[in-house]
Amino acid sequence: MTNNTVPSSQVYAWLNEFCRRYFQLRDPEGTLELLSPGFLSVGTGEGEVAVGKEQFRCLLLKELEALPWPLSYQIEDYAQNRRAPFCWDCFCNVRLELDQPEQGLHVTYRIRLTAGVHQEEDGSWFFDTMHASEASRTQEEGEFFPLSFVLQGADQINRSTQKELVEILVQLMPGGVVGGYVEEGFPLYVANDRMLQMADYRSYEEFSREIQGLVINSIHPDDREYVKMVVAQALAKGDQYEVQYRMKRRDGTDLWVHDIGRKTITGDGREAIISVLVDISEQVNAKKDLEKAADKDPLTGLYNRKAGQTRIEAAMHSSGGYLFAIMDLDNFKLVNDLYGHQQGDRALREFSGLLTHTFRRTDILFRLGGDEFGVFFSAPRDLGVLERKLNSVVRNYRALTQKHWPAAGSSVSIGGVYGQLPREFSELYRTADQVLYEVKNAGKSAVLIRPL
Repeated sequence: MTNNTVPSSQVYAWLNEFCRRYFQLRDPEGTLELLSPGFLSVGTGEGEVAVGKEQFRCLLLKELEALPWPLSYQIEDYAQNRRAPFCWDCFCNVRLELDQPEQGLHVTYRIRLTAGVHQEEDGSWFFDTMHASEASRTQEEGEFFPLSFVLQGADQINRSTQKELVEILVQLMPGGVVGGYVEEGFPLYVANDRMLQMADYRSYEEFSREIQGLVINSIHPDDREYVKMVVAQALAKGDQYEVQYRMKRRDGTDLWVHDIGRKTITGDGREAIISVLVDISEQVNAKKDLEKAADKDPLTGLYNRKAGQTRIEAAMHSSGGYLFAIMDLDNFKLVNDLYGHQQGDRALREFSGLLTHTFRRTDILFRLGGDEFGVFFSAPRDLGVLERKLNSVVRNYRALTQKHWPAAGSSVSIGGVYGQLPREFSELYRTADQVLYEVKNAGKSAVLIRPL
């Protein structure tokens, strides 16, 4: 049995192979080898719908007869989602170029490509579905994907064909499909089973009831105005938009989706939007995890110097003043020398835990480097309370070192400054470090706070 946890690179590589055979090599048989027998596709041209591999073969051969030249391609904005065991949906933009000087042709064209792919038990891969769309109106009736980008002119799809394509897309698209009328709140027009599964709804009726019949209510409240703005601006210029936002699942949790929508005309003559939704929660969460990891000191779990400085600079301009203190562990080198670096690391973690326990979550705690730490208090209400907390850090760390590493005689010295006017971090650090120097010269293991 193949591995169900397939890396993004493998699915991407298979999509790249399809593009290579189709666009670059212009190899019909090689392309068809990658398709499952029941392959379903919707292209960018009117009537360019293939139900089954043989119908796609006919479309492909007609296209190659009209446009035999190789096309260079570049895959951009790739995203994928595991739909079911051994089945994936993927989305990307594809940039195509045709360069035939002898024919007087040098054209660039972009398409949006959504595909469904599965892996067999023997490790082989097959495409099951594919949908291509374009953002511009440059395709004439009778053209075959991607011949449309060679010629100029536009011919809008008629209502009858639109309705047929909508019905096919709703049933066959690998991503979720949802549609709403272009009216206040986007009254629900259509939703496919894949979309209901993504959001964990048991039926269309339950989904419609939960969102009170309005698609806008399926979007996270904090994202609704942004989505309405993006859609309105895009539709003012054309008939297609693209946006990412959080969608609400039935249980109230969030689902990040990449939404590509296009305006259409329904059978009763009303304007509506049909949207294809791809679940990108995995990618968004992975990006957030990487961003969080980049902000944290790996040993202590506190913010690192860069992240601490960034947050201090942002908080510095809030009203109510601030207090900034530097904490330096005295004789810390002896902890490492006498007890080993493993115990030295433990001492740093214990001290970080002490800081986390003593101060509020809103206070900015970070490791400046080595055995030096910083803390920033925004708009402190009572300087006396903060000084008492800082002194408790001195006492508690001394008790901790006497218990675990008594021969090192390690303690903590704290020097800080407070003020009202915003300062550069470099100035804030320099002045607090000068106060810390006073503490060190006076015997260490103490707290000294001065006005800035």
